[in-house]
Amino acid sequence: MKKLVINCDDFGWDAPATQAILELGAAGQVSSTTVMANFASAAELRELAKLASPTLSVGLHLTLNAGQPLSAASQVPSLVNADGQFYSSSQLWQRFLRGKVRRTELQLEIAAQLKRLSAAGLSLTHADSHQHLHQYPLLGPALLQILAGLGVRRVRRLTAAGRFDSRGLILQAFAKTSQRALGPFRTPEALITTFSTEAASAAAFRRGVAAAFRPGVQVAEFMSHPGLSERAGSPLMRVPEYNFWRGGEATNLLRELGVELVSYAAV
Repeated sequence: MKKLVINCDDFGWDAPATQAILELGAAGQVSSTTVMANFASAAELRELAKLASPTLSVGLHLTLNAGQPLSAASQVPSLVNADGQFYSSSQLWQRFLRGKVRRTELQLEIAAQLKRLSAAGLSLTHADSHQHLHQYPLLGPALLQILAGLGVRRVRRLTAAGRFDSRGLILQAFAKTSQRALGPFRTPEALITTFSTEAASAAAFRRGVAAAFRPGVQVAEFMSHPGLSERAGSPLMRVPEYNFWRGGEATNLLRELGVELVSYAAV
């Protein structure tokens, strides 16, 4: 039977996202989430630890491009600006390409993020990254090698199935350059990003799932960013996603399509 992971990114990013994910996880409407370890509060991590189970997996949403590091800024000076904040995705990537990012500092911060989640009682099944950093050319393979060395065994495979907008095409091109670095990992064979480009609906969900399960694909991941409210400046449509999952239509649609909802532990 074909299998689908529904993973909610951005746990900890803000209260509306975090509460939406907790509600959906408790209701069994989603099967996985990834945590921004440098944003989530101790109380939020405790709540998530209570919900984590074989049917709700928890992973690291590796964040090196938003907020502050868990490491002291003095320990990771090549990763932060003068205000002690992470650089943006494009700034970090350009700095890496120019040799201005120290691998030892990347390893220190990644280890700190993994350690914080483990210390909160979370058994991590996988990792992905904020804005898909782990599949950027050259930078991505370096991050993946560090994650593998730190014991991560499953990661997101960026394929953006069925997505043909300009950003989707760029991300697909990026992903092709780092496919070899995915060798040590177990990954879903397709990533569905439908709700990143259109409001969540039963029709969009069905279309995205059908496109992902092309011949030979047995396990796919549906990337989601639900929220109780929208986030200023973000193109994501979080409220429609939250309402769609909460309505329970996905369960019936998956049954019709002959697809089983699983956590990342089944990858």
